[in-house]
Amino acid sequence: MRKLWMTFLKDAKLSFNSFYFYMEIGMALIFVAVLLFVVPENFESSQKFYIAMELETADTETFQQLMGNSEDVTVLDNRSEIVNAMKKDRSSVGAIIRKNDDKIVYEMILQGYENESMKNLIKAGIEGEILTQIPGFSSQITVRTLEMDSEKLSDRINIIPIYLTMNVGLMGLFIIAAYIFLDKEEGVIKAYAVAPVAVWQYLASKMMIMLMMGLITSFITVLAIVGFSVNYLYLFGLIVAFNTFGSALGLFLSSFFNTMVKAMGVLYVFIMIMMLPVISYLMPSFNPMWIKWFPSYPMMFSMRELLFENGDQSYIMMQIGIYLVLGLLLFVAANHRFKKTLTV
Repeated sequence: MRKLWMTFLKDAKLSFNSFYFYMEIGMALIFVAVLLFVVPENFESSQKFYIAMELETADTETFQQLMGNSEDVTVLDNRSEIVNAMKKDRSSVGAIIRKNDDKIVYEMILQGYENESMKNLIKAGIEGEILTQIPGFSSQITVRTLEMDSEKLSDRINIIPIYLTMNVGLMGLFIIAAYIFLDKEEGVIKAYAVAPVAVWQYLASKMMIMLMMGLITSFITVLAIVGFSVNYLYLFGLIVAFNTFGSALGLFLSSFFNTMVKAMGVLYVFIMIMMLPVISYLMPSFNPMWIKWFPSYPMMFSMRELLFENGDQSYIMMQIGIYLVLGLLLFVAANHRFKKTLTV
């Protein structure tokens, strides 16, 4: 263990003198700044509705009473004002209400990117809103919520699990591969064929460097955004498990190639594929069974459980154990591969 510790200290000193160490810290600080000063606590989900009424005074007053004092509805004078307002707010819609042969006619003004389903939804929403204002109207719609007491994170905090997964679980495999190929080009790995330090100690030292960076950047991010409401013991456990898995996977994949150029395509494709579960994380309606088998899927959702006030601790502990075991198995396989390819 002493040789491993000395190798780690040497690699850590080199890392502190490299641009990459400060770039990682800088990226974490930039991410924190964006979340705190750019991303709102919760994204506005309402849609602005601009309306112009080409009606007689009595009819105009009636429609204004039906619409009430909603902040999402703005009454304008004519079409040109609606168009100008919609150009400033690309999520808004507009409508002109006029009379034609004693019938009320609605002319919708849309942005142009709406599909047929969205158009029908907007139409139904407007008609439904008007119906609810008619005296004596009684809605027959019953709403049932399956999970009444389910916790929800703010939109700002909900982004953190994605960042932690990408930074700790996936980007680590790319960075550690870059370290390995740099050592290959400089002939460092070949020296271990005759050096007193074992190959596994060299590889473990690289993984410890990645772990150190993961712990630092994760702690900075979570502390700045969430504060002390998180169980940091569980956080560090998840970081250690996911970072071990990602780094060991990076070592294993890099053992099949001689240069970074040859490995770049495989690593890039692998990272892109592993990012697919982000879709399910952000859109729960898309959650097929096959996507749950991607390693990044439980990574993100266990990070989210950690941020909940009453998160599932058993799920967190299970993922820590699973990824530690997977990381250990990948490390053993990578060590075996590097022993066979030291002189390649």
